[in-house]
Amino acid sequence: MKKYLMIASVGMLMISCKQQSHDYKKVFSDPVLYCKTVKRLNDVVLENNFPPMIASRNYVYANIAAYECIAAGDSSYNSLSGQVKQLPPMPRPQAGKDIDFHLAALFAFTKVGNAVTFPEGSMMGYYDDLKRMADSTGMPSSMLDNTIEFSDTIAASILKWSKGDNYAQTRSATKYTVTDEEGRWVPTPPMYGQAVEPHWGEIRTLVLDSASQFRPGPPPVYDIKNKNSEYFKALMRVKNVGDSLTPEQKWIADF
Repeated sequence: MKKYLMIASVGMLMISCKQQSHDYKKVFSDPVLYCKTVKRLNDVVLENNFPPMIASRNYVYANIAAYECIAAGDSSYNSLSGQVKQLPPMPRPQAGKDIDFHLAALFAFTKVGNAVTFPEGSMMGYYDDLKRMADSTGMPSSMLDNTIEFSDTIAASILKWSKGDNYAQTRSATKYTVTDEEGRWVPTPPMYGQAVEPHWGEIRTLVLDSASQFRPGPPPVYDIKNKNSEYFKALMRVKNVGDSLTPEQKWIADF
């Protein structure tokens, strides 16, 4: 009887080990994990009060890095190289090396997200969590090493490309000048904050030829004195809505 119990126990252990050895495939291909990874970057963006346009830059580079990892391992996806402005050909995985491209996408996203945000190292604790997750779900160490190596080549390529978007140069550009000219924007209460990113139109676009390719029509001419002017009518529409917000509208504004 003991002999049969021992054989059954060994059999169950072998089945358990076999199942665990493939757990990583299911874990890292789960889209929910990717969503949680994006949320990690979102938390950093919110905690450090990145304005929306800079946040969009953080997200786009991290997500393109992740996408290029997936495209490298799945021929049904096309690289964005040659489609997105100035994006060079991406590194290819070395033949014969086992790579988990889903995990590579998470690694690349995290490293690029870490590089384009602050404070330094904000995302690297999560990066280490991913490595521990790979180990605990049975990923062979050689595959993990290959995956990290490949994801690093993609992350480095995306970061090099990102440096050509004119973002760094606009950090030292002239600030918006406040004047007494009628109709010109001025800081408003209660924050009296500075104009946010007045040079954002100089940032390299992704697919447009320039920020002015689809320029919207101009706003109504500033005219606060004429109650029949389009500007005054628009002003009053905004004021009336602001004076009578519903709870739902307040929640939307807070979001």
